[in-house]
Amino acid sequence: MDYGYETYPHGTRFFPIGLHKTVVPPNSSLGENARYNILYSHWHPEFELLYLSRGDCVFVIDGEEYPLRAGEVIFVPSSALHSAYRTKNSSESAFYAAVFSKLLLSDPADVISEKYISPALSGELKFNTVFSRRVPWQAEVIDLLIEIMSLYDYTPYDRDPLPGRHPELYLKKGEFGAEITVKSNLLRIWKLMVTNAERVTKIKPADRTNRERVRLAIDFIHKHYAEPMTLEDIASEAYLSREYFSRLFKAETLKSPFEYLTHYRISRAMELLEQTDMSVTEIAGKCGFSGAGYFNVKFSEIAGCTPTAYRKGVKGRDADDKDED
Repeated sequence: MDYGYETYPHGTRFFPIGLHKTVVPPNSSLGENARYNILYSHWHPEFELLYLSRGDCVFVIDGEEYPLRAGEVIFVPSSALHSAYRTKNSSESAFYAAVFSKLLLSDPADVISEKYISPALSGELKFNTVFSRRVPWQAEVIDLLIEIMSLYDYTPYDRDPLPGRHPELYLKKGEFGAEITVKSNLLRIWKLMVTNAERVTKIKPADRTNRERVRLAIDFIHKHYAEPMTLEDIASEAYLSREYFSRLFKAETLKSPFEYLTHYRISRAMELLEQTDMSVTEIAGKCGFSGAGYFNVKFSEIAGCTPTAYRKGVKGRDADDKDED
């Protein structure tokens, strides 16, 4: 589960849209206030429309928090730094994400791109972020997205994916004209979004540069989280002083650099607790902690339970799944 800048393609060159499904089971061992990440910080050049089918969560997009409830949709702009955490660990979370290129909407040289897509990329158009059924035009967006989802097949997978995995779904075989429906629905969604968008001043070049520097630091953390690192190490990746970098990083991620690093290390430790039989001491070492004692303390602070209790919660969930099978 590597996050940061996504380099793999969504869809294909000739039909650049990927639809992904993610299911995050509950874990009763987690503390009530534990922020369990269902998406860690990452970004990609494509746009994204995400439909939350079960559970409640909070999305963080470029430093702003957006609560999302089951049945609602959230829009992620191109290249926006985004992540999400669950607010209720006693219930399952599930969502579908449609990640699509601007090229699916129009040719870069045509009038649609010039009038309705380029302003969104430059920041001149500020789109609505959360869509609910309380607003008629937003309800239409949700229905159009659900129709797109209905054209995709989940049958290649025997069961729901592991936590943190986002397998790509595929268009159903035999659905003649499905690609036309997908593209036409996306264009209708885009028109609704443009019609209801707010026109704003272009984003300042300095702001864009600062965001790019924070992303360099995030990439560094994701690649080297298992190694010892100092604030100077992280700040140097962004070519900034420690003090200025710390303020900038928190504005973009809502965490200090070391808070982010610790949370990321814990998220990787959770994966190992879920998917391996490695000892807690081994996992602590593989995730960048100097010892099992300190690892236990930080894990309990963030998850509201010990690593051992977390693993027992996962194993109990797996046992329940087997009973249901």
